Amino acid sequence: CHDKSTGGFISGEVKLALTLRILAGGSYLDLALLFDTSSSHAYAIFHDVIQKWICDNKLVKISGIDYVNDEERLNEVATVFARRSNGLLAGCIGAIDGWLVKIIRPSLKDNVKYPGTFFSRKGFFALNVVAIVDRNKKVVYRVIQSRGAEHDSTAFKHTKLYKWLEENAEKMKDAGFYFIGDSAYSLKSFLLTPYDNVCHGSDEDNYNFFHSASRICVECAFGEIDLRWGILWRRLSFSLAHNIKVVDATMRLHNFIVDYRLAHQVRSGMDELEISLFTDDCRRFLATEMNVGSFGVAGGENEVRRDSEGNISRGGRPRRHDVELTNMGRRIRYALRDKIKSGGHVRPPTNWFRDNNRFMGS
Repeated sequence: CHDKSTGGFISGEVKLALTLRILAGGSYLDLALLFDTSSSHAYAIFHDVIQKWICDNKLVKISGIDYVNDEERLNEVATVFARRSNGLLAGCIGAIDGWLVKIIRPSLKDNVKYPGTFFSRKGFFALNVVAIVDRNKKVVYRVIQSRGAEHDSTAFKHTKLYKWLEENAEKMKDAGFYFIGDSAYSLKSFLLTPYDNVCHGSDEDNYNFFHSASRICVECAFGEIDLRWGILWRRLSFSLAHNIKVVDATMRLHNFIVDYRLAHQVRSGMDELEISLFTDDCRRFLATEMNVGSFGVAGGENEVRRDSEGNISRGGRPRRHDVELTNMGRRIRYALRDKIKSGGHVRPPTNWFRDNNRFMGS
């Protein structure tokens, strides 16, 4: 227990409440007064509760690499993805994306020799969090140690999971399992990405629509964590180790809430947000890009080789194994594209401006 300034002890309930309020964005000075404790002890309590309680696997455990070895769990996740995509993405076991979390500039005290490697493309120092979520937006895998300047694809390749997937690609293919990610990632047999530079209304465009409709769960999971935990609205100003623990705590608490919602069949307002965001994006695109012959973003299909600092490498050829995995991924993606086509599934022909009472023009 922590001593109060008056010499008493602080109960576990108070310590937990204080920690949750700081995570939610509260000021430690205000909370010290509210909970009748010393302001000098507020952050000591905060870090102690995160380290010993919230990040304890006995409370909430994020599976990590054990996830891909849990066949029962993989089948469970794949079933939900299949059901919510009308059977089109049967075999999907998670959506992956990178999430930049603002932090202060790391220092030599954090054993960081080159702090500039944490400066992200968005103009701030950050941690690049690699995360995979299931269709219910529950985090099943995360790595929080990547530098902000690292490309999402590079950060993923530095994980133990990526190495495992490379070594077990045939096993994953035979089981029919794969992850889905955006065009920041390279197409592999175990990671399906969108088609690049496709024409509106084409088979590839229809595939991209249903791929995106399932992938949006990871973006909405990040949005839900961001909106709920106000401490993330500003730069995390602790040591690098403590910043990593704070991010981990927010993700574990997010999973705790998701489990509660599923157990008690509570519909989250975030579900409505997810539907609204995706529908709005699709309608806006169709209203403004109908006369464009092709569109897309580069990077999802071709291998982008990078050095240890995340910069594009000028030399060397892709390994034969990388090429084989990419070609295998193309064949799997072709099969899904043809499955969508044979089922008569197409991108919904909606008009965002018409449906929202808006007019194009000056």
